[in-house]
Amino acid sequence: MVQAPKKLPSYNLFDTTNLDNVRDSILSSNDHFVAVDTETTGLDWTTDQAFGVSLAWDNQGIFIRNTDYGTNNIGMLMNALFAANHKTFVFHNAEFDLHMLRATYGAGMPTNIVDTLRLAYLKNPAESHGLKDLGELEFGAAAGAAEDTIKAYIKQYRLKSYIQVPSEFMDPYAVLDTVLTKALAHLYIDEVMADSLFLFKVEHKLIPIIVKMEEEGLRVDTEYINQLLKEFRVEQRVIQESLYEIIGKHVDIASTKQLQEYFYDRLRITPPAETETGQRSVNEKSLEKIKHPIGTKVAELVLRWRNLNKLASTYLEPYKDLNGRVHPHWNATGTRTGRFSSSNPNLQNIPKDDKIRRIFIPDNEFFDFDFSQVELRIAADISGQRNMIKAFQEDADMHTYTAAMVLSKEMGDVTKAERQIGKHLNFSVIYGSGSNGIQQKLGMTKGQADQVLNYFHTSFPQLRAQSKYLQRQAERDGYVRTLFGRKLPVNPEKTFTAGNYVVQGSAGDILKIALLKTAKYVDSVGGKMRNTVHDQILFDNVDETHGEEIRNIMQDFKLASDIPLKVDLQRSKVSWGDLVHD
Repeated sequence: MVQAPKKLPSYNLFDTTNLDNVRDSILSSNDHFVAVDTETTGLDWTTDQAFGVSLAWDNQGIFIRNTDYGTNNIGMLMNALFAANHKTFVFHNAEFDLHMLRATYGAGMPTNIVDTLRLAYLKNPAESHGLKDLGELEFGAAAGAAEDTIKAYIKQYRLKSYIQVPSEFMDPYAVLDTVLTKALAHLYIDEVMADSLFLFKVEHKLIPIIVKMEEEGLRVDTEYINQLLKEFRVEQRVIQESLYEIIGKHVDIASTKQLQEYFYDRLRITPPAETETGQRSVNEKSLEKIKHPIGTKVAELVLRWRNLNKLASTYLEPYKDLNGRVHPHWNATGTRTGRFSSSNPNLQNIPKDDKIRRIFIPDNEFFDFDFSQVELRIAADISGQRNMIKAFQEDADMHTYTAAMVLSKEMGDVTKAERQIGKHLNFSVIYGSGSNGIQQKLGMTKGQADQVLNYFHTSFPQLRAQSKYLQRQAERDGYVRTLFGRKLPVNPEKTFTAGNYVVQGSAGDILKIALLKTAKYVDSVGGKMRNTVHDQILFDNVDETHGEEIRNIMQDFKLASDIPLKVDLQRSKVSWGDLVHD
């Protein structure tokens, strides 16, 4: 049954031209929540700026424009408010507004912060967490009416920025944003804190750490970027010349149609696959399957050209004109399982290609700490799989151990290629992949994949039983929980993902807790946090005498099965692509 929307909170526009009155009214207000929002010229705090600040308290709201009060005066107001420990400042997407407040007004960090984006995320990570979407969900269409009006006005008059919208339209919209933010905080906070107080604290304590990491950014070697870009473009031209010699005429490698005509009409190769629309596929998997005296070589060259083009356009072109640093955004609410996502640029998607990772260089020296096989350790822990637990307690390499179990060999006799079989099996099962996925990854026949998977399940029966249990739990409840209580809704049509959600989500929680603990430590002894990728944390400017203590802090988790967590350390004074084991 769909619930009727709640009543939109009533509010008054605070009528004053004196910021001292605003300060005094807020600090003496009854509500301990004060909502804050910035209106900005764009979304990049390194190049854009705030043109005003909206505040809401009790049943009052005001939009304070730079042009009316001056950025210095607004900065003094915000710092006076943020110094008040008896108030909690509520944001929606706190990092963005905190960056804008610092960059435009010189505002510091409040002591007490609540982020309604995080509250909504902890409540249900599967739903949309936009302010307008949440407002309309809880309070009906009226909550989004002001934004609709603003957007229609911008479109009608072809304005480039919100700063150009007249105050009679802009001010009520800006105030409504903070009124909604404060209302959502009151609506969600008790439920979220009752359900997951520990995670509420973790997510909110991460806010100043993320802001600092984003502000510090990461140094890039622009000279190297331009050199590598030139190398890639030269190699692409060489590939084009080689293709011309083989084919006898120019073929546009970026043209799907021309590639289809060459492979499937001229060479008469049977298409390995079709697209969803019934077209003959020339994607990566299809070209890798081409076996033909001439076509195989052409396919290899096309794939190499595509890879170079992707690397150049994604990781080199955007960075070639940078002034020495990138400032990625770290989104703590960006995935369904609780793990971080990254954007502008996406440092979590940088390929494990030494050439590309050499773009990023330390100010002093990189220390890279990586949780070793943490997902497998969690899977063993939650399932109680005894032989896996024992292997981890004895510091065995689980991929080698799995290969030995499945292939009935001694661990010392497992080859590198056989270890890869163990690795693929481990992650295929954790990610919910069946024999079809194993067949594709390992190049096996269906029968071979079924047999290997059967050996795996025979070797680790409790792992499979736990996966089935979590699947039934997801079917019954609609969600599962991580080891730390994070609630993860599961698609009812994909309940096979339940086990993976628990493992991935628990690993994400461990990483976030490790970020908190290590950030506190490096703040006390010196050092900078630069990056986090999945189960890794990259530090800079750390004295080498503190490296072992950081490792110990990250490993200081107690799993129920007494499986120890293990952290590997790599270092480099040259680049992210030149890390070597300590």
